[in-house]
Amino acid sequence: MALGIVGTCLQAHTLLMNILNNDDNTLTVHGEFSTGELASGALIRLESLISGEVLFQQRLPESSELLIAIPKEPYQVVLDGGPGHTVVKEGFAPNEGFSVTAKASQKGTLSQAQNGNKEWSMPMIFLLLGAGILMGLTLYFSYKNTRLILIELQKR
Repeated sequence: MALGIVGTCLQAHTLLMNILNNDDNTLTVHGEFSTGELASGALIRLESLISGEVLFQQRLPESSELLIAIPKEPYQVVLDGGPGHTVVKEGFAPNEGFSVTAKASQKGTLSQAQNGNKEWSMPMIFLLLGAGILMGLTLYFSYKNTRLILIELQKR
């Protein structure tokens, strides 16, 4: 039952990001939580996949939607909703294509940014703590029952 509650907590606050190519060299970024709550105030960043520099940065307004010009170089869109709530997606190319191309060796920036947040969320801490407690109880009762079985066998 406890694992079910923790599992529900893990899913309750998932941050979602939708990116729409407007076909006019702009994109629309929309952020919300899986509960339906808007992610207004969350930080949107466009980061270069070539240099790693921040090309654009702004917080989502009340509507939780932002119109952004598409950069001329490969980039990723990062939606940062706080500790444990970060979403990273690769961005769309402009209509005329990127004027600068990323080297294959630097393409790994996308996965590095996704793992950049080294903080543990509270539901993850509770999940690990619960797993540790269950493991401890399993070992305790296993030892106790094995001891009782050995005592019974010695009596015979």
